[in-house]
Amino acid sequence: MSFYQKRGYMEIRYVENRDLKQIALIEKKCFPIKEAATERQFQQRMQVFQKSFLVATIEGQIVGFINGACIDTQTLNDQHYENTTLHHNDYPYQSVFGLDVLPQYQHRGIAQKLMNAFIELAYCRGKKGMVLTCKKELISFYQQFGYTCLGKSNSQHGGAIWYDMYLELERKDISLLKMYDFHLSECASLFQKCFQQEPWCESWTYDQSYQRLKEMLHSPYVFGFVLYQDNHLSGLVLGRQMTYLSRKELWIDELCIAPQYQGQSLGTELLNMVKKECQKNHIERIVLNTVRGFLSQHFYKKNAFQEVDNIVCMACEI
Repeated sequence: MSFYQKRGYMEIRYVENRDLKQIALIEKKCFPIKEAATERQFQQRMQVFQKSFLVATIEGQIVGFINGACIDTQTLNDQHYENTTLHHNDYPYQSVFGLDVLPQYQHRGIAQKLMNAFIELAYCRGKKGMVLTCKKELISFYQQFGYTCLGKSNSQHGGAIWYDMYLELERKDISLLKMYDFHLSECASLFQKCFQQEPWCESWTYDQSYQRLKEMLHSPYVFGFVLYQDNHLSGLVLGRQMTYLSRKELWIDELCIAPQYQGQSLGTELLNMVKKECQKNHIERIVLNTVRGFLSQHFYKKNAFQEVDNIVCMACEI
C-alpha cells in the first residue's frame, strides 16, 4: 500500500502503559517461550525507554510493535536484553530488541512500516546506526532495509544461533522524512509557535494544534512530511493527494518553518523536496490557499506558484 493511499487506518505511535498486557500477549504469539520477553521486562523497558518503543494499531487494536534500547556498541549482547541500565538516550546506536506482528496481520507490510518508522526515529535523533540480531532465515528480510550481516553473534539468547546485523545511518545536514504519529507532539509545538507570531497572530493552543495535525495525518490519501536540519525539527508539510480528471494534485493544507529557522531559505528547500516527492508519485500539480497581501503570498510566488484568476476561495460560517 502506498504511503499516499487510504490506510484503513494504521497508526504508529509511542507505547503507552495501557498497552502492556497486549504487548506481552503478542510477544508470546511471535516468539518461543525461551526467547520471548516477559511482561515484567516490557514494563521495565516502557519505564526506561518509552520513546524507543513504537506500536502499530489498526482501528485501536495493537497489531505489532518494535522496541530497543540505545546502546554504546555496534553489536548486541545478552546483557542488553536483561539490564535496562545499559540504555542511555545519548548513546549513539539504536538497537532493535524485537519486531513483532500478530500472525493474522503478517505479510501485509506492517513489519516493514514499523522498521522504517524506527529507522527514521533514530535518524531524527542523530544516531550513528541501528543494531540487531536475527536468525539466519531472516537475514535477507533485514537486508532490504540496508542492514549488513556482520557474522554470527556471541548472543546465546534462548539457546538459538543469532547473527549480528548493522545499519549505518547516513548523515545529512537536512532531511525530509515521512510524518508519523510520534512526530505529532513536536510538530504541534512548531505549528503553535508559527501561527502565534506575526503576521498570523492566531491564538492556537497546543491541544488545538495537536488535534488539527492529527486529523490531517489520519485522513485518507494523506501527504505528510517533516523537515529536519541538524537533528532538529525545522518544518512540516501536510496535505492530501487528490484526483482531478486524469491527473493527481497535491492540496497543501499546512506548510510551516520553525521561527528560528525562517529567513534561511528552508521554506524553498522544503518546497523543492516536496516537488520531488510529487514527481515520484506522479503528482502533476500543487494547490494551496494563503492570505492575500501577506509575506506568504510573496513566498509562494517566488517559488513558481501563480494565482488562478477564475477561482475564488469562499467560506460560509455556520
